[in-house]
Amino acid sequence: MRASIPAPWPRRRLAHAAIPCLLPSLDHRSEGNTANTFWIKDGIRLNDNIHAEQDLQSIKKNASSGQLLQSLLWNRHDLPSLEHGRLCRHHDGFTLTGTVVASLEGRTLHCSYEVETTSSWETRKVRITLSSGTEEQSLHLERDDDGRWWNGDTELTAFAGMTDIDLGITPSTNTLPIRRLQLEPGESAAMTAVWIRFPSLTVAPLPQRYTRTGGFAYRYESNHGSYQADLEVDEHGLVTTYADIWSRTR
Repeated sequence: MRASIPAPWPRRRLAHAAIPCLLPSLDHRSEGNTANTFWIKDGIRLNDNIHAEQDLQSIKKNASSGQLLQSLLWNRHDLPSLEHGRLCRHHDGFTLTGTVVASLEGRTLHCSYEVETTSSWETRKVRITLSSGTEEQSLHLERDDDGRWWNGDTELTAFAGMTDIDLGITPSTNTLPIRRLQLEPGESAAMTAVWIRFPSLTVAPLPQRYTRTGGFAYRYESNHGSYQADLEVDEHGLVTTYADIWSRTR
């Protein structure tokens, strides 16, 4: 371990008032709102208390007050796909939101998602809306304080005790274990994530391992090492480069 490796997410004071975080509406007309174009780089410690509690319908109707930490675009290189993602801070948790337009398995897709976490980056709620042509499907999962997962009134017992969600259509959810685990350079940790596959929206457990290989670099492994990818992240733990699959355009 080299002492010269920088520690990510340093705490800095903003020289100006925090810019409100307005969660992007599923109505495309909201994209013209200038609040959607702000870019804030104010590193925060891993244990900062931030929160979001929004229902998917309220996203379509109202803006949620909070602090926008990052607004970005991801470009995917192995298939046509572009994503606008956002990370917001609230009083006792995080919110990750994104809109993905992609061609997957011969289908043109539009996907909107929202992931709510606790202040320690444990997943609380996941909401996904996926449309292709005239077809639309959605998925809404919740994780309670006892670590049990629910789809409406149905308990998903196979996922009891799991903490992280992994959305296969985006690199955004890699941020959750990266921030939650707080690994030091050279350290590694294994977990099993609740993995949502696209475009089927089927849910399965996925064994994963994260190894911090540098100040802002990680190695991701799944299925006990059968898949590996090197990741680079920013000061918020958001992916800037994901192997040769995703990269950030802004």
